[in-house]
Amino acid sequence: MNTQPISELMTRDIHHIEVNGSVIEARNMMDKYEINHLPVLQHGELVGILSRNDINQINYLLDFIGQKLDEQVLFKSLSIEELMTEQVQTLDANASTFEAIQIFSMYSFQCLPIMENGELVGIVTSKDLFASMLTTA
Repeated sequence: MNTQPISELMTRDIHHIEVNGSVIEARNMMDKYEINHLPVLQHGELVGILSRNDINQINYLLDFIGQKLDEQVLFKSLSIEELMTEQVQTLDANASTFEAIQIFSMYSFQCLPIMENGELVGIVTSKDLFASMLTTA
């Protein structure tokens, strides 16, 4: 059982987007920083998570129904709030890596925002956990 504190594994340099930001801005941030998840904040409070899959699903849906729309026009017509996951599972910074593994095994998402005293202080992904397990094995 891995009891390493999640605070030792989490990414502290968090890129985020405001709820009133644009989908284009979010996708560009993901591309620039080579990340797949953006915490969504409103007045400094975590209100959701936007993933690259959330954005890609729109294109997949349009392809499936045979619609061809200009991506820029499409993304300008959608809001972060419409695409994000709202009820976000979080983890306290004092929690163990084992607790994070338990949460990932129960749900189908790929990242957990890490909170401390109600503030977003980090993020951990399933990829981070797998990499950690490989180095401790």
